[in-house]
This record gives sequence, structure tokens and C-alpha cells, in this order.
Amino acid sequence: MSEINPTNPVPVLNVEQVASLLGNSARWIALRELCKEPAMPVYELGRRMGITPAAASKHVALMLRIGVVTAVYGRLYALAPAFRPPPGTLEIDFGHCVVRLDSMS
Repeated sequence: MSEINPTNPVPVLNVEQVASLLGNSARWIALRELCKEPAMPVYELGRRMGITPAAASKHVALMLRIGVVTAVYGRLYALAPAFRPPPGTLEIDFGHCVVRLDSMS
């Protein structure tokens, strides 16, 4: 789980969490898509990632464990509020690093 520093409202993931999260290109796509929508089901996220819902579910499970994604409205998933960028922005601040998702091809 991420930690919140009282002097800095942005949660800080440890290095292992960041490496695990960003160590797979499919999760970069998932993060980008979750920046664009308030919430979505796993099957839609999988479609946008170009993988099966079962494979997408495994990525979502990891992101839930780390605390970057949260379940909302039952089976819809969204970026955790602390990591949600401002509308129209595809950049996530993970504390130790900022990830730009707008330049992905």
C-alpha cells in the first residue's frame, strides 16, 4: 500500500511498487485509459489494452494491491483519487516519479 506524507499530499509508492507497476507495457496502457475515464469494467479495459478480460483482471489485481486502482460501483475500476490527474491530463505523480502517458504510441 502506498504511504501518504502529511507534508506532501501525493502518496509515495516504494521503488518495488513502482517497478512492479511500470514493469509491463500493458499496465502503462491501462493507466493511460484509466486517466481518460472516471471508471470502467475489466472487459472494457482489456479491450482497450488489446488483451483478454482475464489477463486484464490480473493487471487490475496488481494495481489494486499497490493502491493505484480502486473498485467503484461494484465491478468498475478507477484510478485511486490520490493518483487521478487533472481532467485532460495524462500524467500521474507517483511520488518518486511522474509518468507521462500522453506520448505513448
